[in-house]
Amino acid sequence: MKKITALFLSLMIMSPTVFADDDITVYLNEDELIFEQSPIIQNDSTLVPFRAIFENLDMVVQWFGDEQRVTAQKDDLTITLFINENTMYVNDTSVELNTPPIIYNDYTLVPLRAVSESAGAEVFWDGDTHAVYIETDNESDFDDWGYEVLNLVNEERAKYNVAPLKWDDSLAALAESHCEDMIDRNFFAHNTPDGQTPFDRMKAAGITYSSAGENIAAGQSSPQNVMDSWMNSPGHRKNILNPDFEYIGVGLARGGSYGIYWAQEFATFK
Repeated sequence: MKKITALFLSLMIMSPTVFADDDITVYLNEDELIFEQSPIIQNDSTLVPFRAIFENLDMVVQWFGDEQRVTAQKDDLTITLFINENTMYVNDTSVELNTPPIIYNDYTLVPLRAVSESAGAEVFWDGDTHAVYIETDNESDFDDWGYEVLNLVNEERAKYNVAPLKWDDSLAALAESHCEDMIDRNFFAHNTPDGQTPFDRMKAAGITYSSAGENIAAGQSSPQNVMDSWMNSPGHRKNILNPDFEYIGVGLARGGSYGIYWAQEFATFK
């Protein structure tokens, strides 16, 4: 299995402190969630009953007592956790957790941020009010993510006095097609299993260019997350800030080993 380390923005401390906090309130898309067992704080991470959180995220849950295993499924996404183990599986990718699932007062509790973000939601903590906000995106929001990436790209280019990129539908279609191909054929690479490069794909789509490039990513749960990943990688950052590029298309698709795949296609047309 592939292995990645997920940073869930929770502070790790050395002592395994566990305590209940009845003052913590959890909201899903502005609706308050009511749990039979109050949220638990363990090592600065919030844990909640697994069935309630997964079912509110529209996932089908199962508990396998003999294996101390929890699974949650929706479409092509399967999340698997084991009691007292710091590894969570998102499809066939392992994710290291700061805090493992536990059994507390006969309830199976799972780390709220980790499972919610793996299900494609965004999680925010308000320390002043002790509130957790979970935001999920409907399909119309998801369809707009490519344009959100475009805006973030141009914000970065503006910081360096580089001209903004213009959106191109043909490049966006090519990017989305490559994401879907990576899911369907279970690979993650610029070149396809039959050796087709990004530039081969552009030519096959009738796109003629004087300069071109491609960025890909997988597993990031939002436009901001994927942009952070790309900007922290010198090669990807170079494409985003390249003054020779004039057009961009962004594509993404859900499914596969990483849950979500992203692609940026850059070009200056002849």
